Amino acid sequence: MSPEIILHHLNASRSERIFWLLEELSLPYTVQVHIRGPSRTAPPSLLKISPTGKAPALILDGQTLTESAYIIYKLLRLPDIQSNKDRLDVQVDSTDDDVFWSHYAEGSMMNLFQASAIVGATSNAWVNGMVVGQLDEGDKKAVQGYSGFLTTKYLGPQMQNTIDFAESAINKTQHGWFSGTDKPGSGDFMMFFAINSLLAGTRAGAFNVGDGLKRWYKRVLERPAAQKALQRIKEEEEKAKSKM
Repeated sequence: MSPEIILHHLNASRSERIFWLLEELSLPYTVQVHIRGPSRTAPPSLLKISPTGKAPALILDGQTLTESAYIIYKLLRLPDIQSNKDRLDVQVDSTDDDVFWSHYAEGSMMNLFQASAIVGATSNAWVNGMVVGQLDEGDKKAVQGYSGFLTTKYLGPQMQNTIDFAESAINKTQHGWFSGTDKPGSGDFMMFFAINSLLAGTRAGAFNVGDGLKRWYKRVLERPAAQKALQRIKEEEEKAKSKM
């Protein structure tokens, strides 16, 4: 019997990873969409589900799970998944590489990406008069100059370094997956959000992404489960926005 799964999804968020995994595992699930407000922050509705108000949050047979890596860990260890792991085109048992890239995705890449996003969002809020009212032109330029320095001179080079490291590593793999095997594993699911943002999301064109990561991304998108996941995200978000 399949577990009861409800995925709480915030648009443009890390829950993209969970959609892909759920489709790979052929697990039925329902989706509750939460739409970001004008400030790009999560709405209060998500705080009622997740203690930190962040996505993804997943309800698994009544238990609330948060943190992408933990959700992935729990899904891969479901009894039905473990008993059928040899028939799945997924690296169910985590390899050492999976563990490393699961940590790297958040600890090295996304903390810098998130910092850059926060600098940009807060800078725009100041410039657009959402903090202390309208600024004069000199103050606007000062805010933009400081945020520009942080994103291009300080955070930007560090972000590029994390991309280059991932590029070097994926080029050294035998099978082209971060799991180190011939199947995508937890490390691949965790890395998807950052790489997707670099090649098809808000960061597209902002950084140099090498051919190795582009090949990895192409392989992901060629998988039927990933295609179903991205289509499900689109449909669920459109349905939620139509009710607003």
